[in-house]
Amino acid sequence: MSTSFTFIGFGEAGQHIARGLKASGAGPIRCYDILFDKGGAGAERIRSRATEIGVTACATSAEAVKSSTVVIAAVTASSAQAAATTAAPALTAGQTYMDINSCSPAAKRLAAAAVEGVGAAFVEAAVMESVPPHGHKVPMLLAGARAASLADTLKPFGMRVEAVGDKVGEASSIKLLRSILIKGLESLMLESLYVASNLGVADRVLASMKQTYPEMDWPKVADYLIGRTAVHGVRREAEMREAARMLRDVGLEPMMAEATANRIGWCAKTLAGHQWEKGLPSAADVFEALNGRVSKRPAA
Repeated sequence: MSTSFTFIGFGEAGQHIARGLKASGAGPIRCYDILFDKGGAGAERIRSRATEIGVTACATSAEAVKSSTVVIAAVTASSAQAAATTAAPALTAGQTYMDINSCSPAAKRLAAAAVEGVGAAFVEAAVMESVPPHGHKVPMLLAGARAASLADTLKPFGMRVEAVGDKVGEASSIKLLRSILIKGLESLMLESLYVASNLGVADRVLASMKQTYPEMDWPKVADYLIGRTAVHGVRREAEMREAARMLRDVGLEPMMAEATANRIGWCAKTLAGHQWEKGLPSAADVFEALNGRVSKRPAA
């Protein structure tokens, strides 16, 4: 029996994963995106991309999830619960709903309640690296009662998945706690080196970091982290808001997580609508773009 897939949300992540699954011999693949309800150019672009990949675009969530072995929710963190609630009435026992959104453990559990309430299985997936370089082989951590079973289903298609627990929230907590460190470093480098660049001392700052941590290529690290922040800032800010929510849920004030979200959000809002060339921009490119939009450069 072939393994069929449905994608709820068919943006960048869904498209990359679907393409890899299709090439690896997955059974029928369908998709639904909320933009289909609105029509227009955005909906047509997604439909066109689905056709190119070999995925059937469906008019409704219910139509898309019907009879699929695995339903992969790839929406935004703020839409995850709504997506699960909308899909749930069309799900049945034997289906697995796999939520790959960067949500807090509490948000994952709310989505799980909707899915499990109709007898389907819910498995959370924490995506541990950026999707585009890896496609469907991006590393993921799975958690939930059916996590190990889902891992066995996905691995034959080349997916790099690991079941880390049987309780929803375990995988997302690992991802978000890691994100506090990784995205915290991104925001610190953005803030420090943006000002350092405008003051003409960026090379000196990076050279001093090399003395402290000689094993790291700091200019390369700066280009990579700051470039990712500039290109994916909206999504990364949302993820850090979820990390802050998780910390509040356990009784800790999210001072660092909130500050990180605010700085990444500032970058995303300042650069909103900016078009980058293919690939990640360098730190210098990001700073040049910011200077073109920030009303007042840091004073010397």
